[in-house]
Amino acid sequence: MPPSVSVPTRRPATRIGGTLGAGRALRRRMLVHHVPLAAVSTAACVVLVQVAGRGFAIGRLASPTGDVALVLLSVTLLIGPVNLMLRRRNPTNSYLRRDVGTWTAIWSVVHVVVGFQGHTAGAFGFVDYFVADGRPLTNDFGMGNWTGLAATVVVVLLLVLSTDRYMRELKSRRWKDLQRLNYTLFGLVVLHAVYYGALKRVTSPFSRVLIAAVIVVILGQTIGIWLWRRRNAGPTATPGRGLGN
Repeated sequence: MPPSVSVPTRRPATRIGGTLGAGRALRRRMLVHHVPLAAVSTAACVVLVQVAGRGFAIGRLASPTGDVALVLLSVTLLIGPVNLMLRRRNPTNSYLRRDVGTWTAIWSVVHVVVGFQGHTAGAFGFVDYFVADGRPLTNDFGMGNWTGLAATVVVVLLLVLSTDRYMRELKSRRWKDLQRLNYTLFGLVVLHAVYYGALKRVTSPFSRVLIAAVIVVILGQTIGIWLWRRRNAGPTATPGRGLGN
């Protein structure tokens, strides 16, 4: 009889599930992503307006629309960590993250538009938000507007870049590096709110949304980084795979 051969047992690989919101056709994304995002974000804005309870005015929509945009931005920063928590793949491209980012940009632009209503005179009245006596405003009001302007530029840039065309032209790594401006955007949004006095009225529902968003994002990113490092510490780690937004 031939001698018995000892076959080494292989440790079963950890199963990694599919990515949240990846690989969906546009029609399905409209139904599964965009319609729910539009409905939920609009409902949230209406609730925040009702909670404010100061009567309706276009200018008073600034805080509710800003908070909706902030929450959506926070979601884009939490999709990567949630993928890791659910043991799912975390690729460069996530249509869910891109679609949530689209609605972040939409609500950000609405926030800017309604924020100017009733506070500007003339076609170039908005300049007074940034400059006084020929010099840039550097008080809290001015810095709040400058950080808001920077955040608007970044969010519009991210919206333009969040297309299949630019992903193909820029290639995966460079495109992903630019998409990480999401972190810069989040910091600018928080600074914008702080300069506008969010921490001076912490009992306001809008300030509470801001504080909760900051805590959740920091906690989610911390957990996500820890999980990513643990997953990539083994011998079968895939080089170049990052946490994502």
